[in-house]
Amino acid sequence: MGSDLDQIYAPVAADLEALARLLRRELASSDPFISGLVDHVLSAQGKLIRPALALLSASACGGADEQRLALAGTVELVHVASLIHDDIIDAADLRRGVPTVNARWGNQVAVLVGDYLFATAFGLISRVRHSQVAPAIAEAAVLMSRAEIMAAETGNRPHEDEARYYAIIGGKTAALFSAACRCGALLAGAPRATADAMAEFGFRWGVAFQITDDALDLTGDPGLLGKPTGSDIAAGKITLPVIAALQNAPGPDRDRVLGMLQGPQDVGSRDELRELLDRLGGLRHAMDAAHRLAGIAAAALDVLPDGPAKASLLLLADFVVVRTR
Repeated sequence: MGSDLDQIYAPVAADLEALARLLRRELASSDPFISGLVDHVLSAQGKLIRPALALLSASACGGADEQRLALAGTVELVHVASLIHDDIIDAADLRRGVPTVNARWGNQVAVLVGDYLFATAFGLISRVRHSQVAPAIAEAAVLMSRAEIMAAETGNRPHEDEARYYAIIGGKTAALFSAACRCGALLAGAPRATADAMAEFGFRWGVAFQITDDALDLTGDPGLLGKPTGSDIAAGKITLPVIAALQNAPGPDRDRVLGMLQGPQDVGSRDELRELLDRLGGLRHAMDAAHRLAGIAAAALDVLPDGPAKASLLLLADFVVVRTR
């Protein structure tokens, strides 16, 4: 985590440390091979944004008991498991600068590790005694799976359908953010209107997060991203900068973009593609959308009383569109 997130996470820093211990304990195994896999997965953890959002939401809504850690662990494990399966689909070699499970141990082991994390998440969420929490997490998992299927059906075909793009990232990315925030509020005893507002914050923030991620794939520093720039494009993912550029492109530019998307790519062609997407306004369109959604997310927090956790959530609304990784 960078210093910006360290500051934002300060109200729940102790909980995040407790979460790390919880995950180690839950995933522990006497089998050395499984232990090695778990060590690899946990050492490559990212920014912990989903559990942080769950914990910050609970704190902002008045605080919750120890069940908040089970919730935080659940959303992190669901996320990490889905990434492991994504890496198999994408044949990705690196994740956050380290070899992916599939690159190091093969697809069979990677599928099983993802399943192990999902199963552990089921066990954690079963300990949460609020009647609406497990259904909310289950719904998010269903939406994630549906969106992955939609993305697979779309495949590598370039298109200009923003509605389809938003439907996919709403399920793949934003649904779990939304559930994390809703469930944190529910565990704190928040009324339904507040829980709905927190779910709205999480969803809008999550869409802004994914759009920014897609833009960073084209413009970011590979050393900070932990993966090569252009890796989404190389994998055939059609993201908002591409969609917007195709909508705006005159004939010759459009043909050039389509040719580069559908043909073999090297570093030079990816650099040219980035320049084209920038010149055609695709990157600007994407970041304008991300800024707009981050503003809607921040406005949803008006239901909360002022305090350190609310302040951190507002800072996250700013951070989502200015981050570099």
